[in-house]
Amino acid sequence: MSAPPALAPLDDFLETEIGTDETMLDLIEHHVRHNSTWHFTGDACQLDLDGGTVTVKHGYTGASTTLPRADLRALLADLRTLLTGALG
Repeated sequence: MSAPPALAPLDDFLETEIGTDETMLDLIEHHVRHNSTWHFTGDACQLDLDGGTVTVKHGYTGASTTLPRADLRALLADLRTLLTGALG
């Protein structure tokens, strides 16, 4: 399964920057929950928190997508469930 083209930067971010690394997931989840603004630059993508929105930009293609912070929190929670089920 793959994300629609409009969400490709988010798909790449989840796969490239987090993957199966629970420590990275912890870091990003912490900032998404507790910081009103935050900037993260990973290997291939950037993430910008700005109040209630999150923008993910692919560093190589320049494509970006913006979504509500609550939606990213839900996706990260789902990813955590998948990781702990697969690894635990």
